[in-house]
Amino acid sequence: MSLWKIPAAAVLLAASACAQGYLSGPALNKKVVTDFYRIVFEPRNPDLIEQYIAPDFVEHNPTITGGRDGLVKFMKGLPKPASDDVGSEMKNPPAYIVAEGDLVTFIFKRQAPDSKDKSKTYEQFTFDMFRIKNGKIVEHWDGAAR
Repeated sequence: MSLWKIPAAAVLLAASACAQGYLSGPALNKKVVTDFYRIVFEPRNPDLIEQYIAPDFVEHNPTITGGRDGLVKFMKGLPKPASDDVGSEMKNPPAYIVAEGDLVTFIFKRQAPDSKDKSKTYEQFTFDMFRIKNGKIVEHWDGAAR
């Protein structure tokens, strides 16, 4: 069969399927977490959480209980963002992303006021670490404490 006889739609469909499979391992895991932040967390879209968070999700933040349902409840209690538009990039991207094996860590940096001298600030770092399994987030850790 000549290549010219294959319908254009079939060629585009095959190209699209191949394009989605170009990532694997830590690179794919980084994309899962980045997309979760960009599409679900930042714009507060808890209705889409099942696309990114596994049913048996484990949350290690002691202030969020109840697995995936607890995360949905937590998100619904957060302030609404200035804009719920979903762009191609995160609105507040991490300063660093580290991925190894099935773990992805986002490290965020912000300027925080110095408690001893209000005219000064310092760099404050926070982290969120995720474990990915079968393309879904199954576990989360952060620096939260009771």
